[in-house]
Amino acid sequence: MLIGQYSVGKTSFIRYLLGRDFPGQRIGPEPTTDRFTVLINGPEERTIPGNALSVHPDLPFRGLERFGVSFLSRFEGSQLPSSVLRSVTLIDTPGILSGEKQRVSRGYDFTKVVAWFADRADLILLLFDAHKLDISDELKGAIDALKGHEDKIRCILNKADQIDRQQLMRVYGALLWSLGKTMSSPEVTRVYVGSFWQEPLRTMDNAALFEDEERDLMKDLAILPRQSAVRKINELVKRIRKVKALAYIIGYLKIQMPNLMGREKKQQKLINDLPNVFRTIMKKYNLVPGDFPDINEFSAKLKEVKFSEFESLKQSQIEALDHALESDIPKLMEDLPSEKDTPETLRAKMGKAAISNTSNVPLPTRDTKFGKGADDNSANPFGAAPDNEDKYWALQESADRLWDSFEALGPEGGFLPPSVARDVLVKTGLKKEELRQIWNLSDIDCDGYFDHHEYVVAMFLCDAVIQKGRPIPAELPPSVVPPGKRALLAKKNADF
Repeated sequence: MLIGQYSVGKTSFIRYLLGRDFPGQRIGPEPTTDRFTVLINGPEERTIPGNALSVHPDLPFRGLERFGVSFLSRFEGSQLPSSVLRSVTLIDTPGILSGEKQRVSRGYDFTKVVAWFADRADLILLLFDAHKLDISDELKGAIDALKGHEDKIRCILNKADQIDRQQLMRVYGALLWSLGKTMSSPEVTRVYVGSFWQEPLRTMDNAALFEDEERDLMKDLAILPRQSAVRKINELVKRIRKVKALAYIIGYLKIQMPNLMGREKKQQKLINDLPNVFRTIMKKYNLVPGDFPDINEFSAKLKEVKFSEFESLKQSQIEALDHALESDIPKLMEDLPSEKDTPETLRAKMGKAAISNTSNVPLPTRDTKFGKGADDNSANPFGAAPDNEDKYWALQESADRLWDSFEALGPEGGFLPPSVARDVLVKTGLKKEELRQIWNLSDIDCDGYFDHHEYVVAMFLCDAVIQKGRPIPAELPPSVVPPGKRALLAKKNADF
Protein backbone atom coordinates (compact mmCIF):
# COMPACT_ATOMS: atom_id res chain seq x y z
CA MET A 1 0.00 0.00 0.00
CA LEU A 2 1.30 3.46 -0.95
CA ILE A 3 0.42 6.49 1.19
CA GLY A 4 1.48 10.11 0.84
CA GLN A 5 0.39 13.66 0.16
CA TYR A 6 -0.75 14.58 -3.33
CA SER A 7 1.93 14.92 -6.04
CA VAL A 8 4.61 12.92 -4.20
CA GLY A 9 4.79 10.34 -6.99
CA LYS A 10 2.72 7.40 -5.73
CA THR A 11 1.07 6.62 -9.07
CA SER A 12 4.30 7.31 -11.00
CA PHE A 13 6.10 4.82 -8.72
CA ILE A 14 3.51 2.14 -9.49
CA ARG A 15 3.81 2.87 -13.22
CA TYR A 16 7.60 2.55 -12.95
CA LEU A 17 7.30 -0.75 -11.10
CA LEU A 18 4.85 -2.18 -13.65
CA GLY A 19 6.78 -0.77 -16.61
CA ARG A 20 3.58 0.46 -18.25
CA ASP A 21 0.40 2.49 -17.84
CA PHE A 22 -2.59 0.92 -16.11
CA PRO A 23 -6.37 1.45 -16.43
CA GLY A 24 -7.65 4.39 -14.39
CA GLN A 25 -4.18 5.93 -14.03
CA ARG A 26 -4.16 9.63 -13.16
CA ILE A 27 -0.89 11.54 -12.84
CA GLY A 28 -0.46 15.28 -12.31
CA PRO A 29 0.88 17.99 -9.95
CA GLU A 30 -2.57 18.55 -8.45
CA PRO A 31 -4.58 15.97 -6.39
CA THR A 32 -5.41 13.68 -9.34
CA THR A 33 -5.87 10.30 -7.65
CA ASP A 34 -9.13 10.87 -5.78
CA ARG A 35 -9.88 7.23 -4.96
CA PHE A 36 -8.43 4.04 -3.58
CA THR A 37 -7.24 1.91 -6.49
CA VAL A 38 -6.30 -1.76 -6.14
CA LEU A 39 -4.14 -3.17 -8.94
CA ILE A 40 -4.64 -6.86 -9.64
CA ASN A 41 -3.47 -9.28 -12.30
CA GLY A 42 -5.99 -10.39 -14.93
CA PRO A 43 -6.25 -11.51 -18.56
CA GLU A 44 -7.57 -8.18 -19.87
CA GLU A 45 -7.29 -4.49 -19.10
CA ARG A 46 -10.34 -3.04 -17.36
CA THR A 47 -11.50 -1.08 -14.34
CA ILE A 48 -13.81 -2.68 -11.79
CA PRO A 49 -16.19 -0.48 -9.74
CA GLY A 50 -15.83 -0.58 -5.97
CA ASN A 51 -19.30 -1.98 -5.32
CA ALA A 52 -18.53 -4.94 -7.58
CA LEU A 53 -15.12 -5.49 -5.92
CA SER A 54 -16.68 -5.58 -2.45
CA VAL A 55 -18.92 -8.54 -3.37
CA HIS A 56 -16.45 -10.42 -5.59
CA PRO A 57 -16.17 -13.98 -4.21
CA ASP A 58 -12.47 -14.37 -5.07
CA LEU A 59 -11.20 -11.02 -3.76
CA PRO A 60 -10.65 -10.05 -0.09
CA PHE A 61 -12.55 -6.75 -0.12
CA ARG A 62 -15.93 -7.73 1.33
CA GLY A 63 -15.07 -6.04 4.63
CA LEU A 64 -15.05 -2.64 2.91
CA GLU A 65 -18.85 -2.69 2.74
CA ARG A 66 -18.92 -1.28 6.27
CA PHE A 67 -17.69 2.11 4.96
CA GLY A 68 -20.81 2.58 2.85
CA VAL A 69 -21.67 3.55 -0.69
CA SER A 70 -19.93 6.92 -0.34
CA PHE A 71 -16.57 5.15 -0.01
CA LEU A 72 -17.27 2.36 -2.49
CA SER A 73 -17.99 4.96 -5.18
CA ARG A 74 -14.41 6.17 -4.62
CA PHE A 75 -12.90 2.69 -4.68
CA GLU A 76 -12.03 0.85 -7.88
CA GLY A 77 -9.99 -2.03 -9.20
CA SER A 78 -7.51 -1.79 -12.06
CA GLN A 79 -7.01 -5.16 -13.74
CA LEU A 80 -4.24 -5.78 -16.25
CA PRO A 81 -1.92 -8.63 -17.29
CA SER A 82 1.35 -8.08 -15.39
CA SER A 83 4.15 -10.35 -14.24
CA VAL A 84 4.58 -8.10 -11.18
CA LEU A 85 0.93 -8.37 -10.13
CA ARG A 86 1.03 -12.17 -10.29
CA SER A 87 2.87 -12.08 -6.96
CA VAL A 88 1.84 -8.82 -5.29
CA THR A 89 -1.26 -6.63 -5.17
CA LEU A 90 -0.70 -2.87 -5.11
CA ILE A 91 -2.96 -0.30 -3.43
CA ASP A 92 -2.79 3.30 -4.66
CA THR A 93 -4.41 5.73 -2.21
CA PRO A 94 -5.79 9.25 -2.73
CA GLY A 95 -3.32 12.07 -2.26
CA ILE A 96 -3.48 13.26 1.34
CA LEU A 97 -4.58 16.89 1.48
CA SER A 98 -2.97 19.83 3.23
CA GLY A 99 -3.93 23.42 4.01
CA GLU A 100 -7.53 24.44 3.32
CA LYS A 101 -8.11 21.35 1.16
CA GLN A 102 -7.96 19.02 4.17
CA ARG A 103 -11.02 20.72 5.66
CA VAL A 104 -13.18 19.46 2.80
CA SER A 105 -15.03 16.28 3.76
CA ARG A 106 -14.25 13.20 1.67
CA GLY A 107 -17.62 11.63 2.46
CA TYR A 108 -16.06 8.72 4.36
CA ASP A 109 -13.61 8.20 7.22
CA PHE A 110 -10.26 8.24 5.41
CA THR A 111 -8.15 7.17 8.41
CA LYS A 112 -10.38 4.17 9.17
CA VAL A 113 -10.13 2.99 5.57
CA VAL A 114 -6.32 3.36 5.75
CA ALA A 115 -6.32 1.35 8.99
CA TRP A 116 -8.39 -1.41 7.32
CA PHE A 117 -5.90 -1.76 4.46
CA ALA A 118 -2.92 -1.48 6.86
CA ASP A 119 -4.18 -4.47 8.85
CA ARG A 120 -4.03 -6.58 5.68
CA ALA A 121 -1.00 -5.15 3.87
CA ASP A 122 2.41 -6.84 3.96
CA LEU A 123 4.28 -3.60 3.26
CA ILE A 124 3.32 0.08 3.65
CA LEU A 125 5.24 2.66 1.62
CA LEU A 126 5.02 6.19 3.02
CA LEU A 127 6.11 8.64 0.31
CA PHE A 128 7.43 12.18 0.78
CA ASP A 129 8.39 14.85 -1.74
CA ALA A 130 11.84 16.38 -1.18
CA HIS A 131 10.18 19.81 -1.59
CA LYS A 132 7.15 19.14 0.68
CA LEU A 133 8.13 17.72 4.05
CA ASP A 134 5.32 19.32 6.04
CA ILE A 135 3.07 16.76 7.72
CA SER A 136 -0.55 17.95 7.51
CA ASP A 137 -3.24 17.05 10.02
CA GLU A 138 -4.72 14.49 7.64
CA LEU A 139 -1.32 12.88 7.03
CA LYS A 140 -0.68 12.76 10.77
CA GLY A 141 -4.06 11.09 11.24
CA ALA A 142 -3.18 8.52 8.57
CA ILE A 143 0.19 7.81 10.24
CA ASP A 144 -1.56 7.45 13.61
CA ALA A 145 -3.87 4.90 11.96
CA LEU A 146 -0.77 2.80 11.14
CA LYS A 147 0.03 2.35 14.84
CA GLY A 148 0.91 -1.25 15.55
CA HIS A 149 2.22 -1.79 12.02
CA GLU A 150 5.58 -0.01 12.37
CA ASP A 151 7.42 -3.13 11.20
CA LYS A 152 5.65 -2.89 7.84
CA ILE A 153 6.39 0.79 7.17
CA ARG A 154 9.10 1.94 4.75
CA CYS A 155 9.53 5.62 3.93
CA ILE A 156 10.52 6.97 0.51
CA LEU A 157 12.04 10.41 0.00
CA ASN A 158 11.09 10.88 -3.65
CA LYS A 159 12.21 13.45 -6.25
CA ALA A 160 15.56 13.76 -4.45
CA ASP A 161 17.36 14.23 -7.78
CA GLN A 162 15.97 17.78 -7.97
CA ILE A 163 18.18 19.02 -5.13
CA ASP A 164 21.96 19.03 -4.68
CA ARG A 165 23.98 17.00 -2.21
CA GLN A 166 24.06 19.61 0.56
CA GLN A 167 20.33 20.25 0.33
CA LEU A 168 19.65 16.50 0.34
CA MET A 169 21.55 16.12 3.62
CA ARG A 170 19.42 18.83 5.22
CA VAL A 171 16.16 17.53 3.78
CA TYR A 172 16.92 13.97 4.94
CA GLY A 173 17.63 15.19 8.47
CA ALA A 174 14.47 17.31 8.50
CA LEU A 175 12.39 14.30 7.38
CA LEU A 176 13.77 12.08 10.15
CA TRP A 177 13.09 14.83 12.70
CA SER A 178 9.48 15.18 11.49
CA LEU A 179 8.94 11.41 11.52
CA GLY A 180 10.38 11.19 15.03
CA LYS A 181 7.77 13.64 16.27
CA THR A 182 4.92 11.92 14.41
CA MET A 183 5.62 8.19 14.74
CA SER A 184 5.69 6.80 18.27
CA SER A 185 8.38 4.19 17.64
CA PRO A 186 11.80 3.90 19.33
CA GLU A 187 13.38 2.60 16.10
CA VAL A 188 14.20 4.79 13.12
CA THR A 189 12.06 3.95 10.09
CA ARG A 190 13.99 2.86 7.00
CA VAL A 191 14.02 5.74 4.49
CA TYR A 192 14.84 5.11 0.81
CA VAL A 193 16.14 8.14 -1.08
CA GLY A 194 15.94 8.60 -4.84
CA SER A 195 13.80 9.37 -7.86
CA PHE A 196 11.40 6.52 -8.38
CA TRP A 197 10.15 6.85 -11.94
CA GLN A 198 11.43 6.02 -15.41
CA GLU A 199 12.90 9.42 -16.34
CA PRO A 200 16.69 10.08 -16.13
CA LEU A 201 17.99 11.84 -13.03
CA ARG A 202 18.00 15.63 -13.31
CA THR A 203 21.29 15.92 -11.45
CA MET A 204 23.94 13.20 -11.26
CA ASP A 205 25.57 14.32 -8.00
CA ASN A 206 24.09 11.39 -6.08
CA ALA A 207 23.51 8.92 -8.94
CA ALA A 208 25.44 6.08 -7.26
CA LEU A 209 23.56 6.59 -3.97
CA PHE A 210 20.17 6.66 -5.72
CA GLU A 211 20.99 3.51 -7.67
CA ASP A 212 21.94 1.61 -4.49
CA GLU A 213 18.84 2.89 -2.68
CA GLU A 214 16.58 1.83 -5.53
CA ARG A 215 18.18 -1.60 -5.67
CA ASP A 216 17.61 -2.08 -1.91
CA LEU A 217 13.98 -1.03 -2.20
CA MET A 218 13.33 -3.35 -5.12
CA LYS A 219 14.88 -6.26 -3.17
CA ASP A 220 12.54 -5.40 -0.29
CA LEU A 221 9.61 -5.69 -2.70
CA ALA A 222 10.95 -8.81 -4.38
CA ILE A 223 10.98 -10.91 -1.20
CA LEU A 224 7.41 -9.94 -0.24
CA PRO A 225 5.86 -13.16 -1.63
CA ARG A 226 8.20 -15.29 0.52
CA GLN A 227 7.56 -13.17 3.62
CA SER A 228 3.80 -13.15 3.17
CA ALA A 229 3.23 -16.46 4.96
CA VAL A 230 5.36 -15.36 7.94
CA ARG A 231 3.45 -12.09 8.20
CA LYS A 232 0.11 -13.89 8.11
CA ILE A 233 1.22 -16.11 11.00
CA ASN A 234 2.48 -13.03 12.84
CA GLU A 235 -0.91 -11.33 12.44
CA LEU A 236 -2.67 -14.51 13.56
CA VAL A 237 -0.60 -14.65 16.76
CA LYS A 238 -1.32 -10.98 17.48
CA ARG A 239 -5.03 -11.56 16.98
CA ILE A 240 -5.09 -14.66 19.22
CA ARG A 241 -3.37 -12.76 22.04
CA LYS A 242 -5.81 -9.86 21.74
CA VAL A 243 -8.81 -12.22 21.66
CA LYS A 244 -7.52 -13.95 24.79
CA ALA A 245 -7.16 -10.64 26.65
CA LEU A 246 -10.61 -9.51 25.48
CA ALA A 247 -12.17 -12.80 26.64
CA TYR A 248 -10.75 -12.29 30.14
CA ILE A 249 -12.04 -8.69 30.20
CA ILE A 250 -15.57 -9.68 29.15
CA GLY A 251 -15.60 -12.59 31.58
CA TYR A 252 -14.48 -10.36 34.45
CA LEU A 253 -17.09 -7.69 33.71
CA LYS A 254 -19.80 -10.37 33.54
CA ILE A 255 -18.87 -11.76 36.97
CA GLN A 256 -18.94 -8.28 38.56
CA MET A 257 -22.56 -7.65 37.55
CA PRO A 258 -25.31 -8.14 40.23
CA ASN A 259 -27.99 -10.73 39.54
CA LEU A 260 -31.06 -8.50 39.97
CA MET A 261 -30.86 -4.88 41.15
CA GLY A 262 -28.44 -2.03 40.32
CA ARG A 263 -27.08 -3.34 37.04
CA GLU A 264 -26.88 0.01 35.25
CA LYS A 265 -25.22 1.70 38.22
CA LYS A 266 -22.67 -1.11 38.56
CA GLN A 267 -21.93 -1.06 34.81
CA GLN A 268 -21.25 2.68 34.85
CA LYS A 269 -18.97 2.26 37.86
CA LEU A 270 -16.97 -0.46 36.07
CA ILE A 271 -16.61 1.71 32.97
CA ASN A 272 -15.39 4.67 35.05
CA ASP A 273 -12.95 2.38 36.86
CA LEU A 274 -11.71 0.66 33.67
CA PRO A 275 -7.97 1.38 34.28
CA ASN A 276 -8.12 -0.48 37.61
CA VAL A 277 -10.14 -3.26 35.96
CA PHE A 278 -7.39 -3.71 33.36
CA ARG A 279 -4.67 -3.78 36.05
CA THR A 280 -6.60 -6.37 38.08
CA ILE A 281 -7.03 -8.65 35.06
CA MET A 282 -3.36 -8.28 34.07
CA LYS A 283 -2.18 -9.37 37.52
CA LYS A 284 -4.72 -12.17 37.88
CA TYR A 285 -4.07 -13.83 34.52
CA ASN A 286 -0.44 -12.76 33.96
CA LEU A 287 -1.18 -10.76 30.79
CA VAL A 288 0.82 -7.92 29.24
CA PRO A 289 -0.45 -4.35 28.57
CA GLY A 290 0.24 -4.61 24.83
CA ASP A 291 -2.50 -7.23 24.41
CA PHE A 292 -5.22 -4.97 25.80
CA PRO A 293 -7.41 -2.71 23.62
CA ASP A 294 -7.13 1.08 23.63
CA ILE A 295 -8.82 2.10 26.87
CA ASN A 296 -10.61 5.19 25.49
CA GLU A 297 -12.05 3.44 22.43
CA PHE A 298 -12.98 0.37 24.45
CA SER A 299 -14.69 2.49 27.11
CA ALA A 300 -16.80 4.20 24.44
CA LYS A 301 -17.87 0.86 22.97
CA LEU A 302 -18.78 -0.55 26.39
CA LYS A 303 -21.34 2.22 26.86
CA GLU A 304 -23.32 0.82 23.92
CA VAL A 305 -23.77 -2.71 25.35
CA LYS A 306 -25.18 -4.37 28.46
CA PHE A 307 -22.71 -6.29 30.64
CA SER A 308 -25.46 -8.58 31.94
CA GLU A 309 -25.92 -9.98 28.41
CA PHE A 310 -22.27 -11.02 28.09
CA GLU A 311 -21.43 -14.71 27.87
CA SER A 312 -19.59 -16.24 30.81
CA LEU A 313 -15.92 -17.07 30.32
CA LYS A 314 -15.37 -20.70 29.29
CA GLN A 315 -12.00 -22.09 30.33
CA SER A 316 -12.09 -24.62 27.51
CA GLN A 317 -11.98 -21.79 24.96
CA ILE A 318 -8.99 -20.19 26.69
CA GLU A 319 -7.22 -23.56 26.65
CA ALA A 320 -7.94 -23.85 22.92
CA LEU A 321 -6.28 -20.46 22.33
CA ASP A 322 -3.27 -21.49 24.45
CA HIS A 323 -2.99 -24.74 22.51
CA ALA A 324 -2.97 -22.78 19.24
CA LEU A 325 -0.14 -20.56 20.50
CA GLU A 326 1.92 -23.35 22.05
CA SER A 327 1.40 -26.15 19.55
CA ASP A 328 -0.45 -25.31 16.32
CA ILE A 329 1.44 -22.12 15.44
CA PRO A 330 4.92 -23.67 16.02
CA LYS A 331 3.93 -26.53 13.68
CA LEU A 332 2.97 -23.99 11.04
CA MET A 333 6.34 -22.29 11.45
CA GLU A 334 8.12 -25.61 10.90
CA ASP A 335 6.36 -25.93 7.54
CA LEU A 336 7.81 -22.61 6.34
CA PRO A 337 11.12 -22.58 4.42
CA SER A 338 14.27 -21.85 6.39
CA GLU A 339 18.03 -21.73 5.85
CA LYS A 340 18.34 -25.22 7.35
CA ASP A 341 16.29 -26.76 4.53
CA THR A 342 17.97 -28.76 1.81
CA PRO A 343 16.79 -28.15 -1.78
CA GLU A 344 14.75 -31.36 -1.55
CA THR A 345 12.90 -30.39 1.64
CA LEU A 346 12.43 -26.87 0.26
CA ARG A 347 10.72 -28.26 -2.83
CA ALA A 348 8.57 -30.53 -0.65
CA LYS A 349 7.45 -27.56 1.48
CA MET A 350 6.85 -25.00 -1.23
CA GLY A 351 6.11 -26.85 -4.43
CA LYS A 352 7.45 -26.08 -7.88
CA ALA A 353 5.42 -22.94 -8.41
CA ALA A 354 6.51 -21.32 -5.19
CA ILE A 355 10.21 -22.03 -5.51
CA SER A 356 10.74 -19.48 -8.26
CA ASN A 357 10.01 -16.73 -5.83
CA THR A 358 11.87 -13.55 -6.61
CA SER A 359 11.60 -13.86 -10.37
CA ASN A 360 7.85 -13.33 -10.01
CA VAL A 361 8.51 -9.70 -9.13
CA PRO A 362 10.56 -8.35 -12.07
CA LEU A 363 12.57 -5.32 -11.04
CA PRO A 364 12.92 -2.26 -13.28
CA THR A 365 16.50 -1.80 -14.50
CA ARG A 366 17.38 1.26 -16.53
CA ASP A 367 21.11 2.08 -16.75
CA THR A 368 20.38 5.24 -18.74
CA LYS A 369 18.40 6.60 -15.79
CA PHE A 370 21.57 6.75 -13.69
CA GLY A 371 23.72 8.26 -16.43
CA LYS A 372 25.53 5.07 -17.44
CA GLY A 373 24.58 5.30 -21.11
CA ALA A 374 22.66 2.84 -23.23
CA ASP A 375 24.00 -0.63 -23.84
CA ASP A 376 24.41 -1.09 -27.59
CA ASN A 377 23.85 -4.83 -27.23
CA SER A 378 21.00 -4.68 -24.72
CA ALA A 379 18.37 -5.36 -27.40
CA ASN A 380 20.30 -8.27 -28.94
CA PRO A 381 18.89 -11.59 -27.60
CA PHE A 382 22.23 -13.29 -28.40
CA GLY A 383 24.25 -10.93 -26.22
CA ALA A 384 27.44 -8.99 -26.95
CA ALA A 385 30.15 -10.09 -29.39
CA PRO A 386 33.55 -11.32 -28.07
CA ASP A 387 35.26 -8.19 -29.40
CA ASN A 388 33.08 -6.06 -27.08
CA GLU A 389 35.28 -6.52 -24.02
CA ASP A 390 33.10 -4.38 -21.75
CA LYS A 391 29.85 -6.28 -22.39
CA TYR A 392 30.87 -9.77 -23.54
CA TRP A 393 30.53 -12.58 -21.00
CA ALA A 394 31.80 -16.03 -21.91
CA LEU A 395 29.35 -17.70 -19.50
CA GLN A 396 26.15 -16.10 -20.78
CA GLU A 397 24.86 -19.33 -22.34
CA SER A 398 25.66 -21.22 -19.15
CA ALA A 399 23.81 -18.56 -17.17
CA ASP A 400 20.69 -19.07 -19.28
CA ARG A 401 20.94 -22.84 -18.93
CA LEU A 402 21.51 -22.78 -15.16
CA TRP A 403 18.72 -20.31 -14.35
CA ASP A 404 16.15 -23.01 -13.54
CA SER A 405 18.52 -24.91 -11.25
CA PHE A 406 19.40 -21.67 -9.46
CA GLU A 407 15.71 -20.86 -8.91
CA ALA A 408 15.05 -24.42 -7.70
CA LEU A 409 17.40 -23.75 -4.79
CA GLY A 410 15.03 -21.06 -3.48
CA PRO A 411 17.05 -17.81 -3.54
CA GLU A 412 15.91 -15.11 -1.15
CA GLY A 413 15.78 -11.69 -2.76
CA GLY A 414 17.87 -13.09 -5.62
CA PHE A 415 20.62 -14.53 -3.37
CA LEU A 416 21.43 -18.05 -2.18
CA PRO A 417 22.08 -18.13 1.58
CA PRO A 418 25.56 -19.37 2.61
CA SER A 419 24.24 -22.73 3.87
CA VAL A 420 22.46 -23.48 0.58
CA ALA A 421 25.40 -22.40 -1.59
CA ARG A 422 27.77 -24.47 0.55
CA ASP A 423 25.64 -27.62 0.20
CA VAL A 424 25.60 -27.22 -3.60
CA LEU A 425 29.39 -27.07 -3.73
CA VAL A 426 29.87 -29.95 -1.28
CA LYS A 427 27.70 -32.21 -3.45
CA THR A 428 30.20 -31.84 -6.31
CA GLY A 429 32.54 -34.16 -4.38
CA LEU A 430 35.56 -31.85 -4.66
CA LYS A 431 38.08 -31.56 -1.84
CA LYS A 432 37.62 -28.96 0.86
CA GLU A 433 40.66 -26.93 -0.23
CA GLU A 434 39.42 -26.88 -3.84
CA LEU A 435 35.98 -25.73 -2.71
CA ARG A 436 37.59 -22.98 -0.63
CA GLN A 437 39.44 -21.66 -3.68
CA ILE A 438 36.31 -21.86 -5.85
CA TRP A 439 34.28 -19.96 -3.24
CA ASN A 440 36.90 -17.19 -3.01
CA LEU A 441 36.85 -16.77 -6.79
CA SER A 442 33.06 -16.98 -7.16
CA ASP A 443 31.95 -14.78 -4.25
CA ILE A 444 33.18 -11.67 -6.04
CA ASP A 445 31.53 -9.15 -3.71
CA CYS A 446 32.61 -11.13 -0.61
CA ASP A 447 29.18 -10.95 1.03
CA GLY A 448 28.87 -14.70 1.72
CA TYR A 449 25.90 -15.06 -0.66
CA PHE A 450 25.68 -16.25 -4.25
CA ASP A 451 23.60 -14.30 -6.74
CA HIS A 452 22.77 -15.93 -10.08
CA HIS A 453 25.97 -14.81 -11.81
CA GLU A 454 28.23 -15.88 -8.94
CA TYR A 455 26.47 -19.25 -8.90
CA VAL A 456 27.19 -19.64 -12.62
CA VAL A 457 30.89 -18.85 -12.08
CA ALA A 458 31.07 -21.41 -9.24
CA MET A 459 29.44 -24.12 -11.39
CA PHE A 460 31.80 -23.29 -14.28
CA LEU A 461 34.88 -23.70 -12.05
CA CYS A 462 33.57 -26.97 -10.58
CA ASP A 463 32.85 -28.33 -14.05
CA ALA A 464 36.32 -27.32 -15.27
CA VAL A 465 37.94 -29.32 -12.46
CA ILE A 466 35.64 -32.37 -12.56
CA GLN A 467 34.88 -32.79 -16.26
CA LYS A 468 37.96 -31.31 -17.92
CA GLY A 469 40.61 -31.85 -15.26
CA ARG A 470 41.78 -28.25 -15.33
CA PRO A 471 43.52 -26.67 -12.33
CA ILE A 472 41.74 -23.91 -10.43
CA PRO A 473 43.11 -20.56 -11.68
CA ALA A 474 44.72 -18.09 -9.30
CA GLU A 475 42.31 -15.45 -10.59
CA LEU A 476 39.33 -15.40 -12.91
CA PRO A 477 39.93 -14.70 -16.61
CA PRO A 478 38.38 -11.32 -17.54
CA SER A 479 35.87 -12.93 -19.91
CA VAL A 480 34.55 -15.18 -17.09
CA VAL A 481 33.90 -12.29 -14.69
CA PRO A 482 30.26 -11.06 -14.99
CA PRO A 483 30.30 -7.60 -16.66
CA GLY A 484 28.38 -6.04 -13.79
CA LYS A 485 31.06 -7.12 -11.29
CA ARG A 486 34.25 -6.26 -13.17
CA ALA A 487 34.61 -2.81 -11.61
CA LEU A 488 34.08 -4.34 -8.16
CA LEU A 489 36.71 -7.05 -8.80
CA ALA A 490 39.18 -4.48 -10.13
CA LYS A 491 38.77 -2.41 -6.95
CA LYS A 492 39.10 -5.56 -4.83
CA ASN A 493 42.35 -6.55 -6.55
CA ALA A 494 43.68 -2.98 -6.30
CA ASP A 495 43.18 -3.04 -2.52
CA PHE A 496 45.39 -6.08 -2.31
